[in-house]
Amino acid sequence: MITTNELEPLSNDLTKITTEIKTYQTVGGQAIFEIGRRLKWVKEHDLAHGRYIKWLDDMGITPRQAQRFVKVATEIPNATTWSHLGMRVLYEIATLPEPQKEQVAEQIKNGNDPTVKQITSLKRQLKQREQELSDKDAQIADQQAELEDNRKTQLELNNRLTEANKHQPEPKVITKTVTKEVPVKPDDYDELKANVARLQRQKDDAAKQLDEANEKLRDYEDIDKQNRKAEHWKSRGRLSVYQISSHITDFLAANTLLSEDKEAACDAGDEALASYDKKLDDLQKWIDDQRNITSGRRTVEGEIINER
Repeated sequence: MITTNELEPLSNDLTKITTEIKTYQTVGGQAIFEIGRRLKWVKEHDLAHGRYIKWLDDMGITPRQAQRFVKVATEIPNATTWSHLGMRVLYEIATLPEPQKEQVAEQIKNGNDPTVKQITSLKRQLKQREQELSDKDAQIADQQAELEDNRKTQLELNNRLTEANKHQPEPKVITKTVTKEVPVKPDDYDELKANVARLQRQKDDAAKQLDEANEKLRDYEDIDKQNRKAEHWKSRGRLSVYQISSHITDFLAANTLLSEDKEAACDAGDEALASYDKKLDDLQKWIDDQRNITSGRRTVEGEIINER
């Protein structure tokens, strides 16, 4: 704690105090404490008779300045430690909490005078710290309230459970005897079991053989189907060849005019002959295509001649 020096009592004569204040106004330094002390004295004892603001104005002191003088005189001891500092620094120091005020005093004693900017920065840090502590306190209070609500809820549930258990009937213990028949193993059990296993193996082998036979049967059916299909197309081919051969015979029998009467053919006219030649070309092309289909074979006097 910062201790203050013992101060002599002040006069109740307003005129004397006014003179003292005006004198200290011209001195500065330690005078700040003395001015603040006297302003506080006048206000507390109403020596201005209700005209405190008017009295300050007569001395050229604003109410705000008077408030700062009083704050410095009240919060900071009148000692040589502070006497060389200005009003702004002293007022900022006076508004610090007590622990920080003692730290600043120790700093000044070591010859490191603080600036107004340093004091205001320290105050901002303190305010931020206070806000953080306040937020934590609020958070803790919320958590405590939540825990209390949970405790009350749990207590209520326990009470309901206890009340419900009171109305539950006593459980009845039922003893039941169960008689179980244990089968007796016959003397030939192992032999019968071996026979069943042997018969099962035989059944599996027979099923396998049946599957193989069915597979071969399906293969034979596919081959037979292919053979019947080939025979079908072969029969169709023979029928088509015979039909076309018959048509060719009829065609040759019905169109022997030009072969027998060449003069009549020449008198047919150029346009008709040109059209006739075109049809002959088409006929020749058809004949070539048919020979390609029959692999170019020709029958001459009972013999098959391959033209390719």
